[in-house]
Amino acid sequence: SPEEIARGEVGGKPMPWGYGSGIQDIALENGQLLFALCEAHQATGDEFYAEKARALFKALQGLAGISPEPGFVPRGPHPDGRSYYRDSSRDQHAAYIEALWRYGRSPLATAGDKRFIAETLDRIASRMERNDWCIMNEDGSAQAHVGFTWKQMTSVGAISLLSALAMVADATNDPRWKDEYERFGAEKMGERWNRWLHPDALDSGQPLTLYANQFSQALTALRRCEKDPSRRDQIAAYQRLWALRALETNVFDPKSWRRLDWAGDRDEAATRSQAAALGLDLDKPMTVLDLFDAYDRKVWSDPGAEAFHTMHKLCFGLTTAALHGALLSGDEELARRARPTVERMIEEIASHQSSYQRGENFNRTVVLGLLALGR
Repeated sequence: SPEEIARGEVGGKPMPWGYGSGIQDIALENGQLLFALCEAHQATGDEFYAEKARALFKALQGLAGISPEPGFVPRGPHPDGRSYYRDSSRDQHAAYIEALWRYGRSPLATAGDKRFIAETLDRIASRMERNDWCIMNEDGSAQAHVGFTWKQMTSVGAISLLSALAMVADATNDPRWKDEYERFGAEKMGERWNRWLHPDALDSGQPLTLYANQFSQALTALRRCEKDPSRRDQIAAYQRLWALRALETNVFDPKSWRRLDWAGDRDEAATRSQAAALGLDLDKPMTVLDLFDAYDRKVWSDPGAEAFHTMHKLCFGLTTAALHGALLSGDEELARRARPTVERMIEEIASHQSSYQRGENFNRTVVLGLLALGR
């Protein structure tokens, strides 16, 4: 309820970032959808996708105006159009920037749309710059839940900072942001480019996660903004290697994939039992594509079972993350490889509509379907 949101609660418990509320990822989910709609329209020329993109852009415009704090991207809003959670995150801000930038680059954007996009992205970047490129909660009293500085010398930091600056510079045509993009790219002898955005960084990177696909969209935007052909090639190589790693590594190896996303804090015995309920064995190496093929489809008939919820994270969600990266990589071979599984996912979601209870995998499947068009 709006009253619960105002208290920063979900289900009567403190949750200032709104997890479990159903409105915690409005900017993330719709940002990825708008990006994909623009891709679908470009690939097909179909006016249907243009109409959907225009409508979603109009809705997302409202997100920029509900907070009194310029440049803050909230979690929400509630259907009342006013209530929202005041602790945001990297994924909400980044996906919103990416979506507005992508729409602004499309033939659908009017001159007025482009002015709005430029002004909004400038406000977001200016607020983050004032806060040392951290995301603060709305009143600036504390760093947001996933509000780490984008200046950190890691692959996550390099992707977040450079992609955002590239898009803001492109949308605003303001030389100040272009200068900042080049300055941060050159910092410490070009460490962000030479180390953290180099494909070799993936060899020693963190395990993949259910939500790592968001960086694929950021990298695609960065690749399209970058003017240097060698840098574009480097980003493409990074994206291709990331997608191959996501498609081909053993999900049950905790060095390759984070177990927290589907197993939670369960111990080894409980995790094995959790997998066994789906007909899976942790000792048998399986890729995301193997898992999507292998899980017991009978779990769809019991939406209240623990196995049903595990399936949506382990056997469906992780696969969407890998396929998202493949479709955004710019590699046609990877796109062709992804498409048959995307088609099966669409069929599976469509045939189990009465059993499906949560929106994340539905949204992701729609995004994948849009990205697979025209390939």
